[in-house]
Amino acid sequence: MEYILKPWQQQILLAMVTEERLNDFYLSGRTALAAYYIHHRISDDLDFFSQQEIDVYFVQQFATSLKEIIGARSVRYSRLYDRNQFFYTLENEEAKIEFTKYPFPLLEIPHVIDGIRVDSKYDIAVNKLTTILQRFDPKDFVDLYFLLSEFSLIQLRQGVEKKFGMKVDALFLGSELGKVRRIVALPKMLKELSVEQMKDFFKERIKSLADEVVE
Repeated sequence: MEYILKPWQQQILLAMVTEERLNDFYLSGRTALAAYYIHHRISDDLDFFSQQEIDVYFVQQFATSLKEIIGARSVRYSRLYDRNQFFYTLENEEAKIEFTKYPFPLLEIPHVIDGIRVDSKYDIAVNKLTTILQRFDPKDFVDLYFLLSEFSLIQLRQGVEKKFGMKVDALFLGSELGKVRRIVALPKMLKELSVEQMKDFFKERIKSLADEVVE
């Protein structure tokens, strides 16, 4: 895990562990998946979710205190709906953390790893499929590629319906997965994967969805 998490990410996670008023939050998203489960690529942010109402004032205070902890030159705050985002200017990069109210039910109980509550791999996988239906980002296809070695599309579609109340049509899903054809490069990988290998993989999944529609 340490070789995936950057020093500033490790420092922030340690600060989270020692702040009891943030116990309602759990780590989710790309970094949770890469650092705690699959170890497949580098991820450059930290996303914390909570089902409870967020004390925005306290979160801002905590996030501001992190500036000194991680040695940032400045911190910038942005709010979009229930997403509280903080951007830190470091020497060679910009770091981002996010605190978000995420009221949807958890399909599995988060794991506690090194004192940090981490979203389950299944919940992350279900969220990932939903994200792919809403936007195009090559990193999401990379994550889903590795997740589908453990979960089937049927399992993830069932999870989306249970968690978000949204039934995923096979034809629509096949169309969205077809966007993999637009990918020309992958993020910085720690596990071997080529663009063509990933495209071939999803081509087979799209074919299985088309066969489902025909049936």
